[in-house]
Order: sequence, then structure tokens, then C-alpha cells
Amino acid sequence: MELQIGDAVSTPKGNGYINDIIEDEIIVDLIDGDHQREVFERNDVTLIPE
Repeated sequence: MELQIGDAVSTPKGNGYINDIIEDEIIVDLIDGDHQREVFERNDVTLIPE
């Protein structure tokens, strides 16, 4: 699975969009709840099919 900036993803803390990818860390802008930015490991993020 090749993740790219802007992809919609599901995380343990809710759904969001990838803001940046730094090695094995994925920075996600969450859209559920308080609209926070969180950092996740690559294996904690699942691509949401369009």
C-alpha cells in the first residue's frame, strides 16, 4: 500500500487526511472530533478506498 500526501485514511483516533510522511511516521490531520494533527506509525494507518 503506497500512501501519499492528501490520501484519506483511517487511524486509531479517527479518520483524516495525510498531511506529511516522514520515513515510517504518518502525520494525519484528523477530521473527526477536534480536528487535531496526530502522528501515527505506518502500520496504524489504513487507506480509505474512494
